[in-house]
Amino acid sequence: MPSHTDKLLDQIRKSIRDDSFVRLTLSKPKDPTGDLKKVLIKYVELKKGASLSVVFRYQRKDLTKNFLLEEGIDQIKSLLSETFLNANLLTTHQDWALEHLPNGKQKWISKAPSITQKPVRSHDKVKPQRVQDQGFLVELGVVSPAGQIQKDKGDKFKQINKFVEIIESLIPRSGLQERDSIQIHDMGAGKGYLTFALYDYLVNKLGQQVEAVGVEVRPDLVELCNSIARKLSFNGLSFEGGFISQYDIPSTDILIALHACDTATDDAIFKGIQAKASLIICSPCCHKQVRQCMLIPEKHKNLVGHGIMLERQAELLTDNMRALLMEAHGYKTKIFEFISSEHTGKNLMIVGERRKNPIDTQVKWDAYQAMKAEFGIERHYLEELLNQLS
Repeated sequence: MPSHTDKLLDQIRKSIRDDSFVRLTLSKPKDPTGDLKKVLIKYVELKKGASLSVVFRYQRKDLTKNFLLEEGIDQIKSLLSETFLNANLLTTHQDWALEHLPNGKQKWISKAPSITQKPVRSHDKVKPQRVQDQGFLVELGVVSPAGQIQKDKGDKFKQINKFVEIIESLIPRSGLQERDSIQIHDMGAGKGYLTFALYDYLVNKLGQQVEAVGVEVRPDLVELCNSIARKLSFNGLSFEGGFISQYDIPSTDILIALHACDTATDDAIFKGIQAKASLIICSPCCHKQVRQCMLIPEKHKNLVGHGIMLERQAELLTDNMRALLMEAHGYKTKIFEFISSEHTGKNLMIVGERRKNPIDTQVKWDAYQAMKAEFGIERHYLEELLNQLS
């Protein structure tokens, strides 16, 4: 009679043949003190052929390797013989479990399927990730109707999911989930990739009531985005024409401005502070204003002796000063890499979270003035805007 291990391997082959394989987990190491704790296996279709993608989960890291089918099944057999006691195979038709009992015997268990939906097999297809409604990705040309990422949209897809991941971490801290309705303004919305993604996450994942407005100066993009919102029944989402500096925002909960050029980022930050937004999320683009008015002191001449270094120094100063001005107006700020520079050069993000309790902001104002003096910066556009609130 075949062993229970042979039965498991047969079920793996069968589920791959009929495309019902979901995943296989190997667990309960024979040596509990060993570094390898678990192995996770899924079936994928790669350029080299049908394969098993194997994640080796160690104490402090994961290591992923891809094996062609029979090579992968041999790997599973070896791991069950030498390293692990238990195995759980999930298929869309049935679940199977191989367990070792305290008396040394094996137990073979079958159960009703815990997952009945077939997973995406191709690495090039859209995984569920954090986007709930794939419709807007199709309408905006990021993925095909069949769910494949368009050839030139891989970076955009990563950017959208990374943005939603950031929102996912910010919303619980902001307390916005407790609101009956959330107001959003996306300043310089462009084609609306991130506006749609934010609306989708809040409405379709969190179940929030949302009123979102994308502000964009190009009429063709405003018309396009409004037509997509109507088609998808995103009833709380609309797009309006206008310049950031001239658009009036009486109140808002979340203000975003991704890649607003030069001082348009400052206009957006000012609008957010003025409206007392709970969250201000910016990804700056271009830094001409500060660079043009920097007076580099002699002791810093060698630091910025080359044009590219002067440009980068201006970028660092501009965004640090923006963060300090936000801190001086009641926000807790964080500056970080939004997405790897491999995917986009415009990858810095400034996030401001409005403090619930007031703090002494004078130290932030003093730090801003010291930085301004140190680098001979005569003026900062955001400071001039914020002076209107005094």
